[in-house]
Amino acid sequence: MKLKKSILYVLIFGTLIFASDHVPQQDNIIHLMTSFVFHLGLIIFAARFFGLLFEKLNLPTTLGELTAGIVIGPYLLGKVPLAFLGFPHGFFPLNEGLIPISTEIYGVSVIASIMLLFIAGLETDINLLKKYSVTGSIVGLGGLIGTFFSGVIAGMYLFDLHFMDPKCLFLGVMSTATSVGVTARILTKKKYMDSPEGVTILTAAIIDDVLGIVLLAVILGVSAVLVGGGEIDWVEIGVISTKAISVWIGFTVVGLLLANKISKFLKFFKDKYTFTVLSFGLALFLAGIFESAGLAMIIGAYVMGLTLSKTDLNYVIQDTIHPLKAFFVPIFFTVMGMMVDLNAINGKILLIGFVYGIVAILGKVLGCGIPAFFTGFNKIGSLRVGLGMVPRGEVVLIIAGIGLSNNFIDSEIYGIAIMMILMSILISPPLFNLTLKNKTRGTKKEVKGQESETYELNLESEERTEFFESYIIKYFDNEGFFINKITLDHEIYHIRKDDIFVKLDKHSNKIVFSTSSEDMAFVRTMIYESFLKLKYNLDKLKDMTNPEELRKTVMPPDVKARINIDISQILDPNCIKLELQGNSKEEVIKELVHLLEKNGKITNKDEIFKEVMTRESVISTGMQNGLAIPHARTEGVDHVQIAIGFKKEGLDFDSIDGLPTKVIIMLVSSTKKNDPHIRVLAGISTYLYKKEFVDNLLSRTTQGQIWEFFKL
Repeated sequence: MKLKKSILYVLIFGTLIFASDHVPQQDNIIHLMTSFVFHLGLIIFAARFFGLLFEKLNLPTTLGELTAGIVIGPYLLGKVPLAFLGFPHGFFPLNEGLIPISTEIYGVSVIASIMLLFIAGLETDINLLKKYSVTGSIVGLGGLIGTFFSGVIAGMYLFDLHFMDPKCLFLGVMSTATSVGVTARILTKKKYMDSPEGVTILTAAIIDDVLGIVLLAVILGVSAVLVGGGEIDWVEIGVISTKAISVWIGFTVVGLLLANKISKFLKFFKDKYTFTVLSFGLALFLAGIFESAGLAMIIGAYVMGLTLSKTDLNYVIQDTIHPLKAFFVPIFFTVMGMMVDLNAINGKILLIGFVYGIVAILGKVLGCGIPAFFTGFNKIGSLRVGLGMVPRGEVVLIIAGIGLSNNFIDSEIYGIAIMMILMSILISPPLFNLTLKNKTRGTKKEVKGQESETYELNLESEERTEFFESYIIKYFDNEGFFINKITLDHEIYHIRKDDIFVKLDKHSNKIVFSTSSEDMAFVRTMIYESFLKLKYNLDKLKDMTNPEELRKTVMPPDVKARINIDISQILDPNCIKLELQGNSKEEVIKELVHLLEKNGKITNKDEIFKEVMTRESVISTGMQNGLAIPHARTEGVDHVQIAIGFKKEGLDFDSIDGLPTKVIIMLVSSTKKNDPHIRVLAGISTYLYKKEFVDNLLSRTTQGQIWEFFKL
């Protein structure tokens, strides 16, 4: 009820503000910024809502975010008048200009596109590129040629245009892009990532992206002249191409040569968050330089990411920039969806979009599959490579956005690009999965070291698994390995250096290492050395601390503690037992576990009892003044729960002051969620850190009175 009232007050207050007679003019900067923050807030929530909805439907989140943009955009719900809220022309009124949305919102999407390409550059594995450069280059180049020319020719016949029309050129360059995120997830799930097909797809995608970005630079220069009314001869095309390629190669070479110096400069700031933000600042700066040179911003961003990909900061930046990516990327896809003109999509455009989508898919399958066949793959292997290169995504949207904002393409072509993305993501994965179900070898000859071996390290608890995961990843990082993290239903790391490839799967209570049989000895040695180093550090830490002494500092009697959590919101009065029957620590804990089970608070009583007793075996939770707080994080409960029991005559709980324990408060929290375990534990201690507080609790005779004690 309180929440409903709060929302109502916000709406009324917002209405009064926007419906006022003193609304500033549209050109008032405060009014513009107020509208901007409202728009941005709605985009964030819409993106998240539709993303989760599509996730539930087992569809890519990005499709949900695109759909969110279409739904709330200026061509659908965004144009609905909301005069009572101060938006008489709709929440997202149609903007008169080259782009249908406000400049401010489009600006945020531009920053997001720069981030996407910066991260793509970071994820480019140069060592992998070198090792598989021949096969990858042939396959990638084949895919580029096949899709570009098929896209241009499709545009010529579908729209009755000539080859050098900017619309045709953009239909060609848009179809060249590859987004292997979907493919990489399938390869990982099917344990095909380190197969010849998997490595070839990843390498070819890198080559494909690099060549596609260079091609985009050329197309931008050519299109600018064509739209300006000029005529281009082949000599001029050669000059434009040479300029674009020279700028790209020049900055790339300089960047790679100066990579270590740039890394050293960033390390000067020490804090990883600071140098991550500054690295993105460099990407923005280089993006501006490339745009000023007549090339696309995203090319400069990619070059900066590529520069830092060979430094030891790469993994740290990728990991630290994740929150920024989580903020900007959904906004990008939603804004791209908002630019879809539903009025321009009719039966004819849907048909053209379908034909173009099929042509783009076949262009990749044949363009990449045929070269793969002539570089050592058999028919099934070539088909896997071709289908694995089909998915499109963010790069197509970025290119389409550039074309639309520069008037190189119109809203019809933009809508067709969206259709092509949808078709590639929906059609390719099922077919790709089907080829992987066929266990036939994908190469014409047996590939040495192709057989994979796994080593499972059972760590029994999520806490230990997370602890060792961070330690072993750091160990690989120190050895100079390139580490890329993928999050599916669990965390997966792809770890590469030279010709060694290791896949690390982190589950809730175990870590599984996969690598070729010939490299498993190296992995086992790495695990062994990591454990030895970890044990050495833990022993040193143990020597420096005394758990018994630390336990005495948890509830200092002379310090006034602040209660910052309402325990009554967690405690169910039915989970309070006024007189415990057990006469030992083990018996009363079992009694409290049974009490939680009886009231439906837990899902696995045996697991909870085991974890609580395991915690007790480390050091007793018996405090002073007759209080004990046995506790544990466990998989046997969905969220934090408390059970309280009284033993008026007291029992031995190995307490700090050696006195009998009379109040036992058991706390159990879930390992599956971010339960406030330590905060609740500290809160319980705060309620009862003085003897008179414990005596007060013991004097209460009903469950209700005891529950009232913990109410703030």
